[in-house]
Amino acid sequence: MKLILDSHPFTITLKRQISSSLSLRFLSRYHLELRCPYLVPTPVLSRFLLSHQKWIIKNYQKIKIKKSVVSISSLSILGQKYKLSFSLSQRDSLVIFDSPPHINILATSLSSSHLRSLIDKKMRPTAQKLIKQEVARLSQLHSFEVGRISIKNQKSRFGSCSSQGNLNFNWQIILFPPQIFTHIILHELTHLSIKNHSSKFWNQLALYDPNWRSHRLWLKKEGTQHFIV
Repeated sequence: MKLILDSHPFTITLKRQISSSLSLRFLSRYHLELRCPYLVPTPVLSRFLLSHQKWIIKNYQKIKIKKSVVSISSLSILGQKYKLSFSLSQRDSLVIFDSPPHINILATSLSSSHLRSLIDKKMRPTAQKLIKQEVARLSQLHSFEVGRISIKNQKSRFGSCSSQGNLNFNWQIILFPPQIFTHIILHELTHLSIKNHSSKFWNQLALYDPNWRSHRLWLKKEGTQHFIV
């Protein structure tokens, strides 16, 4: 199904299933999925979409458009800018050079999906090293006792702390400025002793990171914009 709204063509993918209601969700900025019971007739679906036009227009611009990875010319790792180069090859590899700073990516395909998968896989060891080094430094400085550290890739989360004291970090936080990177780690380290976001938590975090408010605001405004995969 096709729909023209706000001068943009939207694709509507219909998914019939065992259900008693209709629902609509975004798959990407201009692509939505309409879930409905098996026997709902097309006129009913059309009326449903018509009644949700304002909702679609209100929310579609919030969906981030992923740019082509191969068009990215540089990448910053903790404030250090690295030039990116992509080349076709018979095998996948990613090598980070410090002098001059650049990242050489060899790939069996230059499609964005393949490059995102390659970067995700190859950058995690570097991120794990940098994150563990910072956790160790901050733990020694502030006497934190840390359990297991896991490195993941999440669409919107920067880190988390389990009830057992295990820390999880999105590897892409190494793409942030150093002070934001440290803020995220301090945030999760503070959760080792205070599991919620009460005033007690923020007061404790302020002892480690006096600028936590501005750092938190930066994350809300710009955080996920720096994600590349």
